[in-house]
Amino acid sequence: MPIDVTTVHPADPATVHAVLTDEAFLRETTAALGAQLQAVSSDGTTTRVEMLAPTAGIPAVFARFVAREVAVTDVRRWHPDGDGWRCDVEVRTEVFGRTVEVLGERRLAGDGHGGTRSTLTAEARVDAPLVGRQAEGAVRQLIEVVLRREADQLDTRLAGG
Repeated sequence: MPIDVTTVHPADPATVHAVLTDEAFLRETTAALGAQLQAVSSDGTTTRVEMLAPTAGIPAVFARFVAREVAVTDVRRWHPDGDGWRCDVEVRTEVFGRTVEVLGERRLAGDGHGGTRSTLTAEARVDAPLVGRQAEGAVRQLIEVVLRREADQLDTRLAGG
């Protein structure tokens, strides 16, 4: 199931990238999601966050298949891209032995007004024969919520808060 989310931020791509790869920011964002941080690392080009993410609010049809939280690994590998940055995104978890993953690309590019346009293009995949497509739709909605919360955290940080 395709995912396509764009946000705009009030700082140049280098500044946005610096915040997105800052360990303190990764910790804050994980906390804002209500997740329990297990491990975090960043060397400025690769970030890795391991968390226990709450499953509250997932569609009722899937609620009986998951625990109150699931282990999630989020890895992003950043590369310079013209005047901006590009990263490969890999988010994975397992639910009852079934792989759930989001694989894609995020780009940070100047918006022509001193800000940054952030675009995530990805694919949600759920290895579950009868309910896979429906589950992928739920994963897409969840990723959109996560990205909105991350964008709010990012804009707060960029504003000096």
